[in-house]
Amino acid sequence: MKVFDVRGITEGVDAALAVVENPKHRHVLKNYRRHALLEVSGYWEDILIPTMTVAHPVYRLTERGRTTVCDGMAEVRDFYEAIVTQGVNVFGALEEEVAVSDHGLFIEAVFAQVVRGTDPALAGEDVDPQGTYQVSHNFAACWPYRDGLLVGERIYDDCGSWRVDEVDASALVSPARARELLAPLLEQSPLKEIEEGLALFA
Repeated sequence: MKVFDVRGITEGVDAALAVVENPKHRHVLKNYRRHALLEVSGYWEDILIPTMTVAHPVYRLTERGRTTVCDGMAEVRDFYEAIVTQGVNVFGALEEEVAVSDHGLFIEAVFAQVVRGTDPALAGEDVDPQGTYQVSHNFAACWPYRDGLLVGERIYDDCGSWRVDEVDASALVSPARARELLAPLLEQSPLKEIEEGLALFA
């Protein structure tokens, strides 16, 4: 069984960047790469700046049959602030296929997060509170873009694919450690590159 490693969160988008040649499409992929690294590193404020995201983003996030809608910048900001404050922003794909078009990004992934046995995500599961577990599931997503900026996220969860597996305690990574591990990858996705790419849409 593959265990989540935070250092692998860009593998899917990096594979797409290796083959996509269209400059506008490459810009969208680079925006997505930086976005993912900022989110898991806890730098959520830098996702929502005018050179990354539209002024009125809309997120529709479906998880276990329940949909959360964040309509507008204030609600999206509250969403990111909550997950970082709670320390639940260390997550990502075990496997990910990323495609891009003029409309935006399309993703199919196995998403995972490693948590303690006491984590609310394990409520109702037969787990040892002292244990460490990987929670994983399949999802598909569309991230529309307009003029090189993220418009929002539409994430569709496969409710029947959720699984819980016990893993070694060493697989649990704190938000502070994730930020440290991802720093070299974030350096490869500088904001200047995103800002320069917006000229393609002028």
